[in-house]
Amino acid sequence: MPTSSSEGLKLQLRTIRERRGLTQGELGQRAKMASASISHFETGQRVPSLDSLVKLADALEVSVDELLGRTLDEASTKVDPLFLRASRASIETLDAVKRVTAALLRDDQGT
Repeated sequence: MPTSSSEGLKLQLRTIRERRGLTQGELGQRAKMASASISHFETGQRVPSLDSLVKLADALEVSVDELLGRTLDEASTKVDPLFLRASRASIETLDAVKRVTAALLRDDQGT
């Protein structure tokens, strides 16, 4: 567990961004901030404001807590393993899952 929120952010931001398959520039576009700012946050040269944290979390589709490295110990939670796997999936995979689920629900309601 990181020793501070800023250290947690530094470690998590790059990991989550890369897991989502995004470049710093792409994340910057989604969060409406400069890619240089993303770089500064990832290297610890700057600490984002609260507003920037929320924009980053929204752009990465994670909670601010997760972005800061403040997650629950998975071993101590009773979360379905499928949901844990989904939380680590790329945006493209999650979009595909949503499309398939929506189609299944439409089919189910039609019968």
